[in-house]
Amino acid sequence: GLFENLVKECFEEAGISETQANQAIATGTISYRHTDGRGLKRDILYCYDLELPDSFMPVCHDGEVESFQRLPIDEVLSIIAKSDAFKYNCNLVIIDFAIRHGVLTGDNTPEYAMLCERRNQLGG
Repeated sequence: GLFENLVKECFEEAGISETQANQAIATGTISYRHTDGRGLKRDILYCYDLELPDSFMPVCHDGEVESFQRLPIDEVLSIIAKSDAFKYNCNLVIIDFAIRHGVLTGDNTPEYAMLCERRNQLGG
């Protein structure tokens, strides 16, 4: 199932133990559309929040992750606003996280209403 895959991927991509991964909390889905050389792609991301201790050091076990960096959320949001440094569907998860955790609000983000309205249609 979905949660079993989350536990497997947590270990493979970041060395997160099964005990730690079992603390993940499902937060919803993000559906998106993206065009590539073959046409329109539709997909759904299943999102989870998982808080890890400051001492946690991720280690990739499957070679799929190039590197890890610990950055403040404001810096991550600045990076996605100004560049394509992250994969496009990762940006959607970051924006969703920032909205759910009150980092992006109507008071500090002119695009807030649009982001909230389109958060399940972003990437099209």
